[in-house]
Amino acid sequence: MSYGRPPSTDVGTVILHWLMVALLVVLIATGLRIASADASLSWLVVLDPMLPVEHLWYRHLVAAAGLGAALAAYAFYVVRARLAQRIRLDRRRVALLLRAGRPRWASANVLTAWALLVALGTEVITGIALFLGAGGLWLSVHLHTTWVLLVLAATHVLAHWNYGGTPQLLRILRPTRLVMAPPAPDLAELLAEQLELREHEAERGAETPASLTGLALAPAKSKRAERPERPQPPRAGPLARAVAAAAIVLGLTILLEQLTRPELKVGLIDRADAPRLDGDLSDPVWSHAPVVSLLTQHGSGFGGAGESLVEIRAVHDSEYAYFAFVWTDPTRSLKHLPLVKRPDGWYVTQSADEDELHEDKLAILFARSTLPLIGAAIHLARAPLADRPPSLTGRGLHYTLDGSIADVWQWRASHAGPSGHIDNCHFGGPAEPTPTQTEGRERYPGGFARDPGPPTYSDNFNPEPPGGYLAPVRPHRLPANPAAMTAALGRIQDDTEASESEGARWWMTEEESVPYTQGADDTIAVGTVIPGVITLSGTLEDGGSVRGVARWAAGRWVLEVARRLNTGSPWDLPIASGLLMWVAAFDHSETRHTWHIRPIRLEVE
Repeated sequence: MSYGRPPSTDVGTVILHWLMVALLVVLIATGLRIASADASLSWLVVLDPMLPVEHLWYRHLVAAAGLGAALAAYAFYVVRARLAQRIRLDRRRVALLLRAGRPRWASANVLTAWALLVALGTEVITGIALFLGAGGLWLSVHLHTTWVLLVLAATHVLAHWNYGGTPQLLRILRPTRLVMAPPAPDLAELLAEQLELREHEAERGAETPASLTGLALAPAKSKRAERPERPQPPRAGPLARAVAAAAIVLGLTILLEQLTRPELKVGLIDRADAPRLDGDLSDPVWSHAPVVSLLTQHGSGFGGAGESLVEIRAVHDSEYAYFAFVWTDPTRSLKHLPLVKRPDGWYVTQSADEDELHEDKLAILFARSTLPLIGAAIHLARAPLADRPPSLTGRGLHYTLDGSIADVWQWRASHAGPSGHIDNCHFGGPAEPTPTQTEGRERYPGGFARDPGPPTYSDNFNPEPPGGYLAPVRPHRLPANPAAMTAALGRIQDDTEASESEGARWWMTEEESVPYTQGADDTIAVGTVIPGVITLSGTLEDGGSVRGVARWAAGRWVLEVARRLNTGSPWDLPIASGLLMWVAAFDHSETRHTWHIRPIRLEVE
């Protein structure tokens, strides 16, 4: 019976192998959690208890940078440690697939290793493209390569198991000292030695060998072999050099990110040149303001593409900051949960689907510059907080773990009303739920809330959770002149992919409406449609208010916004150099908006 030593692996391979495994686990776990927000991948909810929740994008990006550096280190290590033969792929290795037993599985493992390296490289390359703003095919390849990686990882383990069973699998847990193979012979040096040997034999009158091949096999010693070797200075081992290569790759990655980071210059203008807020970029200041363009993706709508190209300009007059946002949207969508009268009462024309009969929106997020910020307020899980109600949509909540404030502006096409109001909101720590939120009868918002202040609008009905509004509701207010209100709505149609009429509005003011009474209801014909949004009068705008006016034409929204540089409010962030900004566009959707990874850094003149 043989008691040979169990198989082991050189320490460098062990370290690099487990480093790549750990990074890949982080990447797949965070990547699947991010992908779970996609409507087409909602089945990933089965993995909800196993996937991470916090700092998803930050961890994903750090692990991606680490994986790229680890791949470079592994390639460098294999070459410097003379281990290329271990994964050499040639005809002989491929031919061994036709033989039974261990040779077949040894060959299969080499093929799997190369497929893994190609797949990992594909993930790194497509990930870089996505980070820099690419989308479409790049995103599809990035996602599908993840499934390929999972299959290859399982195949890699299976091939090792079939080759040598448990001892073969455990060899990666048994590090041993690297024994380097001798270097390949230098042909030029061999030729020089043989010529020297010929001259030596000729001087002694010996017979010249018939061929250089024969001489190469002769045991004779050359003069070079007789010379003592000079002592060589100590050199760093292959693993140390591989670590150095990884550090260089990681440093170049960080440098690339810094050199390509988008920056929005907020130029100083005279107060007399401040732009008029009318959704028109004809003001002279906008023609000279620098433009930042970025592609936002991963949303719904937008002609089926789920993406929108956004252009941003900004100026300030030492008191106010002015922003101009232009984004692509093939349709003007103004309906927000309108009400239609049927024979048995009024119905909200929206139930469980949050991607229909909602207004277009644009959200702008500002946050202070901190290292782990990317995605810090986004928690993609059905119930990210064990002691708080779950998300009614099943897609997660917005909040910050430390209670810090992220400033959010949200323009809503039918909530802005005649005053050009923009919701001034924030992400903060998780709020205490109300009884109705705990019972699931009202949406729990997490840490998302409007800044304190008087309301400027209200819904025209009592809110219901997703899936509600299946029974008749009682409107809060009815139009004082139903015919005039119908004319103001413009073209009334069910097609959510068609634009509203020019000049149409799907909100109703208090002045042109009356409180609901049965008598007023009886005068309105069945089939009448009324807005689901009431704009309130008599509200005062405070110093922290955000004002803006938008206009849609030729497949683009143009929104001009103004706010004080520093409102002094604890819920607002001062607009100053170093502030980070993200934007998100909604196309007739309540929650499925586009987004982008990299923030825009403000540089205020």
